[in-house]
Amino acid sequence: MTRPALHSIQTSTQILGIGRSSLYGLIAQGQISAVKIGRRTLIPDQEIQRYVESLITINDQTPIAGAGK
Repeated sequence: MTRPALHSIQTSTQILGIGRSSLYGLIAQGQISAVKIGRRTLIPDQEIQRYVESLITINDQTPIAGAGK
């Protein structure tokens, strides 16, 4: 089964496990790119995947408190 190329705001929040305001904040900060089709704001599936991968990369580089003692 293939994933849709574009996700609604509601679907995107469910995929990411965040609230609507948080998603709009990420869009405003330029951390997630969105497209407008008419009045609808849609998030490309690739953009969701890229954002999640960036979080994994950031967490892999963040030292754990107390590590190396």
